[in-house]
Amino acid sequence: MYVAASGLELALGIVLLPAWLIAAVTTGLQPGRRAVGRMRRMSRIALVLVSVALLLTAARLVVYGLLARHGWVFVADRRLFTTFVMLLPAVIATVVWTVPWLASAARNGVSPARAKPRARGRLPDPAAPVPLEEQSRARSPRHVVPPRLAAFGGLGCFAQMFLPPDRSFWISLGAYGLITAAVGGLLVWRANARLQRLLTGREIPRRRAVAVRLGTAVVVLGTVVGLANYGIAGSRLPHTFSMMKGEADWGGGAAGQHHDMAGDHHMATGTGGADEVSVDELRGPRSGTPDRRFSLTAQAKKVKLASGKTVDAWTYNGQVPGPQLRVTEGDLVEIKLRNELPGKTPVTIHWHGVDVPNGEDGVAGATQDAVLPGKSFTYRFRVEESGTRWYHSHQAASEQVDRGLFGALIIEPKKQTRPMDKDVSVLAHDWQTDKGTVPALGALDELERRRAEPGEKVRIRLTNTSGSTREFAIDDVPYKVTALDGTDVHKPTALKGKKLVLGGGNRMDVEFTMPDGPVRVTDGSAPDAGIVYSPDGKGVLKADLNGPEFDPYSYGGPKRTALGPDSDFDRDYKLVFDEWLGFYDGSFGLKQTINGRVFPDTPMLMIREGDVARATFINRGNEDHPMHLHGHHMLVLGKNGKRASGSPMWQDTVLVRPGEEVQVAFKADNPGIWMDHCHNFWHSKLGMVMHLAYDNVTTPYEIGGPVGNKPE
Repeated sequence: MYVAASGLELALGIVLLPAWLIAAVTTGLQPGRRAVGRMRRMSRIALVLVSVALLLTAARLVVYGLLARHGWVFVADRRLFTTFVMLLPAVIATVVWTVPWLASAARNGVSPARAKPRARGRLPDPAAPVPLEEQSRARSPRHVVPPRLAAFGGLGCFAQMFLPPDRSFWISLGAYGLITAAVGGLLVWRANARLQRLLTGREIPRRRAVAVRLGTAVVVLGTVVGLANYGIAGSRLPHTFSMMKGEADWGGGAAGQHHDMAGDHHMATGTGGADEVSVDELRGPRSGTPDRRFSLTAQAKKVKLASGKTVDAWTYNGQVPGPQLRVTEGDLVEIKLRNELPGKTPVTIHWHGVDVPNGEDGVAGATQDAVLPGKSFTYRFRVEESGTRWYHSHQAASEQVDRGLFGALIIEPKKQTRPMDKDVSVLAHDWQTDKGTVPALGALDELERRRAEPGEKVRIRLTNTSGSTREFAIDDVPYKVTALDGTDVHKPTALKGKKLVLGGGNRMDVEFTMPDGPVRVTDGSAPDAGIVYSPDGKGVLKADLNGPEFDPYSYGGPKRTALGPDSDFDRDYKLVFDEWLGFYDGSFGLKQTINGRVFPDTPMLMIREGDVARATFINRGNEDHPMHLHGHHMLVLGKNGKRASGSPMWQDTVLVRPGEEVQVAFKADNPGIWMDHCHNFWHSKLGMVMHLAYDNVTTPYEIGGPVGNKPE
């Protein structure tokens, strides 16, 4: 509903400008008709065009009302000012002054009140000249200015996406109001000047008029070019800067003693006091024999998908996805990363969904320098949790993950409560191949048939490694969703025929008992691909992706948790996601904003160890935002004002769709500087990145620099 209304509003904004512009031009031409018949005809045309523009404006107001039903926050920004400050006053003036005049002129050619007594009651002669007094009345500013000012309001609606979101209400009200008043004053002055020329008979020579118009066009074009160049230059990020550049947001609570860490007063390591901690000190155990040891080498390789399509991939150990890493809860894990990528391409590894010590998090420019070709880096941490996780590069991730630098990480529980006969990881991804973009399950872009005996217990670990939201189906068998983002669901119930939705970075475990017939696992992005299990390995089953959407907010049984909607929160953050057309780091695109800002000027969420925090995510844009908080698990409290009623939802990545308001809570129990960003990496690349920073933690690492840290 929200997406449809927002799209309709965008379409109306595009149409309103030409509609009001044409209506304004036609209304302005009407007084120039010197014969009564021609003025009458032009007045009728102008009246029709103004009526069309008024209907489109009414439609925009209706759509505004539909959007307002989702909450005041969804309309109390640019939509409010362009509609009610820039457009609506001019529209009201048009209805009050311009429309009655046009209606009168359309009937009579001249105003009945101004007609000679003997002419009243019958239409004037069409060939009769329009009296000068009537021409001057037609050129009155209150007749011609309102449609022109409405056209300016239409320009505001058309250019709404170019205007900055989430600025101060009163400053925005004043700015939009003053600009509109100034334009209105200019239009009135211009209309009065033309009226005076008519009354005095002093017309501007044609050559001079053409010169003025050409000069105006040159000035406007020069201004646009100048603003574009200024926008390009001003949007470029510094070569080196601290990722803690944004303004500190203490969530309404008391500021910590190291409040100078954020903003322009970033505190370097060694300057903050006795309790200051560097991320380099927040590492896993440096000693002890690892229970599991892995070696991952980043290298370029041409890889063929199941269909034979070729991917110019970047891989871990020469395969896509990378090797599956299986460990057990409580293990001390050591992973050595070596970079053999071409050129000067640096790389890292982030352990998605694992609450590792901050120094092991693998975020370039925040917790380490990215690893240059020919170099290596060793991660060591003890896993204190279990479930489906995954790993991927967190250096220029929009390119590196896209090209294949990711893999599955499975943490087995110490005690198996639900042993499986088949435990399968399915990593859905969009590959850039020699034949274009190809969605696949791992490297399977075609249907694959596998054998499974009736009665076998099967677990499918679904993982969405791409940025876009995906829909999955498990066909022809009852199943249970047993884990969300690797955390067990309490008292799951049997499902069948549901559409399983996963945002970018999300995971979902599905378990079923193999029946006598075939079972199909399908990704809606690749409906002709997928996996079919059957007793003979030759099963045939058509995918059904038309089922109702699975609702995790009401699924499973309630369970007492330490956190909840009624907890006493030390911090309360409000984060509004929006879109802004403009320049970012020298390129033009649809910037993805948080509270009206793009990284590195996004809010820096400041917190102290032990705090209990609540965050409200509000998506005012038109695209899904899977918000991923590193180093913590968030308890999802509810959506759109309705509390979650099923099993507690502990997630590291929370999907916030357009028009939604999602509340989460978490405990500040893992000190560090943690990235918090949209897991659609293209959105991260366009600015939707922020950080959660503990007040006594500092970092010696910076973005850019000689290594080229780029923490998308």
